[in-house]
Amino acid sequence: MESLLEVLRKSIRERADSSAELFIAKIIVLPEPGMRSKAVTEKLRSLDSELSLALLSGLLQRSLERDPRAQQLLLDLCTARPLASVLGYQTSRRIYELARLRRLDRVTQLFLYSESESARTIDAAFLERENDKLPDESLGWRKSNARSGDRLKLDRLLFDRNPAVIRLLLQNPRIIERDVVKIAAMRPANPACLHEVFANQRWLRRYRVKVALACNPYTPVDIALGCVPHLMAPKLKYLSKNSATHPTIRALAIDILSLRGLLDDPATQPAATPGETRPNARFHIDVDRIARELHEWRADQSDTRQDPSEG
Repeated sequence: MESLLEVLRKSIRERADSSAELFIAKIIVLPEPGMRSKAVTEKLRSLDSELSLALLSGLLQRSLERDPRAQQLLLDLCTARPLASVLGYQTSRRIYELARLRRLDRVTQLFLYSESESARTIDAAFLERENDKLPDESLGWRKSNARSGDRLKLDRLLFDRNPAVIRLLLQNPRIIERDVVKIAAMRPANPACLHEVFANQRWLRRYRVKVALACNPYTPVDIALGCVPHLMAPKLKYLSKNSATHPTIRALAIDILSLRGLLDDPATQPAATPGETRPNARFHIDVDRIARELHEWRADQSDTRQDPSEG
């Protein structure tokens, strides 16, 4: 006979979709991205690893299905880079290992600070040459002029590879969307500079900026993972066929195209893994109540083992 714990966990896996729906609805009403990200991580820390995995998997799935609330929440969550640093080692390890066991590769990627293959080819000499357009200018001079209104200097600073300079540029009111897209699409690029673009909420709202980040092979995988669900079909098809795209991102693009019925060649669709099979029916469950029941059941089991009078 299955234990109560296993029965509950099986039920959670089967109902992950509706669990995520309730979870998203509760968190998305918070007004600031930082507040939402903190609320998500605090909730994940408080739950059983099975519940946490179900919620993360459901959040990713709904994001793929173009639920704008899930897409926004995924972006917010991806700002906690890597997620493991916020959740703590023990919690992250349990969820990560469970996700690997279920072959939920996209969930495991959230816990990693992953460089793309292209980023690994960047040598130290390239990063040391922080600005080929202004090779003789100091970092202090470049940071000072990143705040200025001199358009000629700003245009040259767009090519800077120092994230501190890029951060100041993104805050400059003279910078326009075209400039930010140029920074986000730069190849080769310092991944730290691309992270500065991703971390800037003002510019991350722009569709073209998300496209540039998602399609740049130098973008860290966890950042691209948050941007890809926002893309329209032409860009998704580009990612699905581009050899420079990270395998995780390419598979994600193919999955989204398949869900939208836009996959050119259905034979290219990756086979579904058992852990990623979604239920046909939708159920509504109280995630907090199940978490309490799990903890209470564990406490009862512990008391039973400690009491020698129990048979």
